[in-house]
Amino acid sequence: MSRKLPLIAPEEFGEDEVPEPSAFDTLAETTGAMPWWIVSGAFHGLLLLLVTLIGMTLVCPTAPDTVVTTILEKRAPQEPPEPVRYDAVQTSFAIASELPPMDHTMIVHDEVEVDKRTETADDRDDEKCKGESLDRISDVAFSGTGFSASLGLSGAPAGAYGHRSESGRRRRTAENGGDRRTDDGFKAALRWLARHQEPDGHWDTLKYGASVKTDTACTGLALLTFLGSGHTEKVGTYRDNVRRAVAWLKSRQNADGLVFDSTDAGGHRGVGYPHAIAGMALAEAAGMARVGDTVQAAQRAIDYTTKVHQQGEGYERLGFRYQPKQAGDLSVTGWYVMQLKSAKVSGLKVDVSAFDGAIRFLDSVEKKGAGGDRGYGPASIYWYQPTDEHGHSAHRLTAIGTLCRQFLGWKEAELAPSVEWFVDKGGVPDGWGEGKTDLYYWYYGSLCTFQQGGEVWKRWNAGMKKTLCDNQRVGGDEDGSWDPVGDYANEWGRVGQTALACLCLEVYFRILPVYR
Repeated sequence: MSRKLPLIAPEEFGEDEVPEPSAFDTLAETTGAMPWWIVSGAFHGLLLLLVTLIGMTLVCPTAPDTVVTTILEKRAPQEPPEPVRYDAVQTSFAIASELPPMDHTMIVHDEVEVDKRTETADDRDDEKCKGESLDRISDVAFSGTGFSASLGLSGAPAGAYGHRSESGRRRRTAENGGDRRTDDGFKAALRWLARHQEPDGHWDTLKYGASVKTDTACTGLALLTFLGSGHTEKVGTYRDNVRRAVAWLKSRQNADGLVFDSTDAGGHRGVGYPHAIAGMALAEAAGMARVGDTVQAAQRAIDYTTKVHQQGEGYERLGFRYQPKQAGDLSVTGWYVMQLKSAKVSGLKVDVSAFDGAIRFLDSVEKKGAGGDRGYGPASIYWYQPTDEHGHSAHRLTAIGTLCRQFLGWKEAELAPSVEWFVDKGGVPDGWGEGKTDLYYWYYGSLCTFQQGGEVWKRWNAGMKKTLCDNQRVGGDEDGSWDPVGDYANEWGRVGQTALACLCLEVYFRILPVYR
């Protein structure tokens, strides 16, 4: 039987003194009829809950949450920017003012032994640059950009020279008509050049058969051969040779950017050729390894070319010659066109008016239809200067002018008659000796016919391979070099002769084809 709690009777108070029922009174009245164990359980449960809450508060104090609300301003949708496209430089285009620095190495080159005469897969002791096709050596594609379409920038400089890697070189040699003979030949030439480099990095032309001192130009040519096969300041078997050559050229740079050794024989050729060739080598070295000091030196060289040396000012510029601002000739201008294109591909700043000036100069020395109809249409030929034909050099000059047009964006069909004309006029490389050898013509002819492709390239390539490989020296101190015979060879000696011949044998991979 449950027991009720006693309640205070209202009559014990006065009429105005009746108190409001307390919470306990209400609780007692509500629970009075409940069993005692229910009341006890409820009480202890409430007590346990209070203890738990107090403990949590003491152990885990928390700061009050702060909620920050931001109302975003509604923006109008934006159209994506138009992609930047570089067209042929016969129309004006803008060059990026500055490219971001790149720390990674551009080229990965497999190490090879320096002291072997040839590198073959079967340990043969080849005494000449002979061999078989490279078709089976490598079928690995190498993805890189570079000289494409009009040789404009088709990607970041990281890929601009990727085709010069070991895998890229082997693949393109096989694709473009080279073989084991040409591969062995250029490697032997590199070994000779490496062995005969001076400790300070330059090549001494007088020591090796030159009649005049032309060390700046020939050091630039020699450096181009190493760069052309993928060796840089950072990677490659010959990276030390590259570093020393680059350092020597930089040490010969004047405050205005001119690269020229003052002890060289300036003579009637002045500083035009040396700076053009050395500047091109620095530009390629800068684009391949992105060494800060080299990039800066290369940019100064290009600035000298466009701001100091080129004839004319602004958009009234024309060509290049031996001395600054001198009326241009096609022979010197050809080297500067190649220098400026290498600079552009390497990501250096090049004033567009410099290209425009070169194009105007080419227009002034082009004689449309003067070569007759070669079956492809009337052939343009090129003169030395606007009023100087230099008829005995017509084949050389037309090779130079046509190559410049290829690099500056002219169409293949437009140039085919001129290529056929100079090959018919000057012939393909054939024979060795005075009156037969002309490395200056062969260098330009190899580049130009390779770019043109087709049957004219096949004819040229067959003669070039045989002539150069059959006449490369074997054995002794001259192993891997070519004797300095033929037109102009006395001016550059064995160093220049070997460098030009080596560049001919690198034609398969050094510069990508424009038209295919």
